Amino acid sequence: MTRNRDVVMVGCGPLARETAKDLARRHRVLGAFSLAGEPVRPDLKVAHLGDVSALATFLETTPVDEVYLATAVAPHHAALQEVVAACERLGTPFAVPAQVFRLERALPRDTRATPDGYIHYHCTRDRPLPARLKRASDIALSAAALVALAPLFAVVAALIKLTSPGPALFPQARVGLRGRTFQMFKFRSMVVDAEQRLSALRAHNEQTGPTFKMTRDPRVTAIGRVIRKFSIDELPQLFNVLRGEMSIVGPRPPVPSEVAQYQPWQRRRLSVVPGLTCFWQVMGRDSIGFDQWMLLDLRYVDQWTMAKDLALIGRTVPVVVTGRGAS
Repeated sequence: MTRNRDVVMVGCGPLARETAKDLARRHRVLGAFSLAGEPVRPDLKVAHLGDVSALATFLETTPVDEVYLATAVAPHHAALQEVVAACERLGTPFAVPAQVFRLERALPRDTRATPDGYIHYHCTRDRPLPARLKRASDIALSAAALVALAPLFAVVAALIKLTSPGPALFPQARVGLRGRTFQMFKFRSMVVDAEQRLSALRAHNEQTGPTFKMTRDPRVTAIGRVIRKFSIDELPQLFNVLRGEMSIVGPRPPVPSEVAQYQPWQRRRLSVVPGLTCFWQVMGRDSIGFDQWMLLDLRYVDQWTMAKDLALIGRTVPVVVTGRGAS
């Protein structure tokens, strides 16, 4: 799944002008934030998004793939240090100028180092080869599982349709990598007007934080209790994995209303592709408090390896088979 990357710039001066022209060839430039005492060039040709003090709020509400610090560092060091701190806290990649001069013809001796004149920083460990292997394994495993589970899908869909009115599949908006929303697929385990009934049940929430969990949720259908206990309702997300919106292993994708209530440090869990299973899935699920859940997801973000993914898949199987921790 390929797409243009969405980037923003900090700086509205000469370097920002040249950077904007270069970035526009390859990415979508959402706009630029200005620094104190820095006039906005009339030939910048990108949207002025306001003062740099508004950047953190912008990053919390808008999917951004990278922030370019497109200005001279020395005169704005304190403000740019705050930008870097905000990017690290939220898990947003950023790029800083590689040199103090804008070069037209001169090339670095190692052209792989700074091909666009910037040094790029990521808030997760950059592992290109393992990342490609992870995606390849996601495609292979999800495709094979969808073929093997096709008879089960047919049976579950028929049972849902026979026992309650409404569609068998339930698409729901979820938040994925960098805060982008996508339609996540599940087998419907609740009544069709479950979302409308939620507000009346808020007082019975058994989970801390912005998520809602209720052991005997009256919205869950009879067949829904069975497929939720053994995570069968989650199996259609294999289509999301095949499409690249999810991975086999990764933090569970939240709903937008939950993300809107995140504290800044919790948003860093959105810096990786969400998945079907992760530490939360194998360490208690609904019995884990919200903050501990977020910390487990950040542990995965910081420590991800292919070996850890394989171990988590192996630990997920007995949890799903026994239905441990599900409500």
